[in-house]
Amino acid sequence: MHPVLGNEDILYIDIDSVVVGDITPLTTMKKITLLNDFSQHGASVAPATGIMFIPAPAKKNVWDEFMKNPEKEINAIRTPPYHGDQGFIGRICQDAERWQNILPGRIISYKANIATPKMIGFNPELYDGTGNGKLPDGVSIVCFHGSPRPWNTALPWVPYFSLKNTIQSKVKQYKLSLR
Repeated sequence: MHPVLGNEDILYIDIDSVVVGDITPLTTMKKITLLNDFSQHGASVAPATGIMFIPAPAKKNVWDEFMKNPEKEINAIRTPPYHGDQGFIGRICQDAERWQNILPGRIISYKANIATPKMIGFNPELYDGTGNGKLPDGVSIVCFHGSPRPWNTALPWVPYFSLKNTIQSKVKQYKLSLR
């Protein structure tokens, strides 16, 4: 066992994602599995790293590649969609599986697949035409990439964060519905 990395698989879920269903299928992968970037409309370009499965044997390869020159990787200038950790991981994990390909409909984007023009965070550039404002059946995780954050939406399936956020979100949503 590696003294830092341990001997367990990793299922990483960004803090701005909401688990709304069974995630067991996400823990059975054999290869590194990443998201297609929602802003790229399903194109298999640089991955999005909001939800990653990294099997134990692959962790060492990722770690070793990063540790060759951490300063270089941290300070690398990369433009979207190859920015930050996505750029690094996309470069070294080019053969990664993609969630949308192996578990279609299980991991979705709030902006692309749920929000409508009268909802907080609607973005016509990301909207794929399927959203009706409701959580689709069979979804395991909803990703909130960028604004709004889930705790600012007051959606009934988003866990309660704070009374202040909930009230502010409900007022904002009400004002949008009046447009």
